[in-house]
Amino acid sequence: MTRIGKVTSIATIGLFVFTMSLLAQTSSSPQNGESNGVADTGSSDASIFDTQTFDKSVEESQTQEKKNALSYLVGGTFLADVQANSSAAFDGYTANGAFSGKTFAKVTIPFYGQLYLSYAVQHTLFQGAGGSMSAAPIGSDLFSNTFNLSEFFFDFDVAKKLFLRLGNQLVAWGPSNVWTPVDFINTAKASSLENIDLRQGKPGFKLFLPFPSWDVTLFTDFSNSIQNGAVGEIATTTNLALRTAATLGGFELGLSGYLGQSIQNRYGFDFSGNLLGTAVYGELAVLFPYDNYDLSYSGSLGFSRSFGELKRWTAQAEAFYNSKGTDATADYPSMTASGSFVPLYVGKLYAYAAITKQQSLASFLDLTLSGISNFSDGSYQGKLASKFSIPNIVPFTLSLAYNGGGSGKEFTYFAGDNSLTFDLQVLAQF
Repeated sequence: MTRIGKVTSIATIGLFVFTMSLLAQTSSSPQNGESNGVADTGSSDASIFDTQTFDKSVEESQTQEKKNALSYLVGGTFLADVQANSSAAFDGYTANGAFSGKTFAKVTIPFYGQLYLSYAVQHTLFQGAGGSMSAAPIGSDLFSNTFNLSEFFFDFDVAKKLFLRLGNQLVAWGPSNVWTPVDFINTAKASSLENIDLRQGKPGFKLFLPFPSWDVTLFTDFSNSIQNGAVGEIATTTNLALRTAATLGGFELGLSGYLGQSIQNRYGFDFSGNLLGTAVYGELAVLFPYDNYDLSYSGSLGFSRSFGELKRWTAQAEAFYNSKGTDATADYPSMTASGSFVPLYVGKLYAYAAITKQQSLASFLDLTLSGISNFSDGSYQGKLASKFSIPNIVPFTLSLAYNGGGSGKEFTYFAGDNSLTFDLQVLAQF
């Protein structure tokens, strides 16, 4: 045999042996999910090229990224308000235009909590006065804005059982709509005359502990820890507020208190529920004597009911008594100068009533006829408000109010007796 023939024979034999070994390896591999006890590294390597496995891997990765990613929410409310007051004889007027708004940003941090920041802004656009009403209040600065920190806090929880909030915050207690006697923690009362709550929240630490049919809230108020630039003893300057609410017989009942060594201690009770198809609610607050403050109390009681075949009619009414109020109109100028002239809390006895018709005259028009009165000084205001929600047009509200009851009283102190108030408001939320 020649040299070439020998090489060819050796190569043929080698190829035969290699082929047989491959066939033997294939025949000995596990079938139908059976294992031969040897780790199958080849199958795991090949799985990365499988379409379903790849898609599942990508989906799991995206889910985990979303879970771990921060989420942001930015929004706010903007109000443009143009108001004009006319005397009964139409021989004088006052007018003003202003912007106000409240914007917020909320960041959710996975496994930690939420960070919330809110600012309130006010800006006067123009002012005017003439005729018999030319003695208008001192004008505002038209080239500056008023910025106030409204709320700035961090929310977190403990095993979804205990919820905590640390920072500047508004505390909303009580179900009433017009007067809020148990709103005695915030720096100022919530005003039903304002469309945007521009108040500043108090610095504090709130704990909320919910149970199946009741809950407990504890608020630690740090706002008095610094007074007139001086730092005080934390044990004596910190105030505590406590509220517990329970559901009983379809009604929610609440008890609240606001206590401290250097404040007038206050206690409150409120309720809300449904009675014979009517929503009823009420609040009662008692303030105990302290320093120059005497014992005082206030209470509100109201109801709301929708009726009609499509429930487009709504009637509501509310009454309020305030023992600290006054009927001495001669005190109004000094109260205005000192900043204690708080609308709707000046007198002792008030009442409010309103009726609203949704989609009145047109599907985009809601009408509300309302009246409010200070029975202590005899002044009152009647108002007709028209809310327009026309497609492709920014929603706006037109209202016309009549102020009467005598000169120099609560509802006529600024506008004048038998005066008319025209108001155009554009409220945008985003």
